[in-house]
Amino acid sequence: MILDHLSRAEKYYNVHTSFRHAFDFLKQTDITTLQEGKHEIEGTDIYVLLSKGTPADPAPKLESHQQYIDIQMCVDGSFPLRWKDITRCSSISSPYSHEKDVQMYDESPDFEVELSRGMFAVVFPEDAHAGMPPKQHAVKAVVKVAV
Repeated sequence: MILDHLSRAEKYYNVHTSFRHAFDFLKQTDITTLQEGKHEIEGTDIYVLLSKGTPADPAPKLESHQQYIDIQMCVDGSFPLRWKDITRCSSISSPYSHEKDVQMYDESPDFEVELSRGMFAVVFPEDAHAGMPPKQHAVKAVVKVAV
């Protein structure tokens, strides 16, 4: 996992061939003007899922992906993100779904971090994670980058 601020995103352009395009989208787009939902950046290779959340009760389970890397960014407000190394996850609650690109775990996270405005977390296929419901109103962008 990578945790940083969007102002320093250029440090990670060489990590993946599509990161420059993904981070440039986040830097150059006024995401607050977009509707909630899916917006294509580069077809199915790079797209963003935008959500505008309010506090909620259910805590999502840890999940992992095989086909996409997530760049989870806080556009406004703040939200917690939980993490655990996938090799330490032994209790699978839902097996991997190729259609949804997700596997779910009944696990406690190793740590939780609060993402505030402008912060992002890059979670790779080896990172089990859960973007938690915000404690207050938040705007969240999850850029999906094909592996």
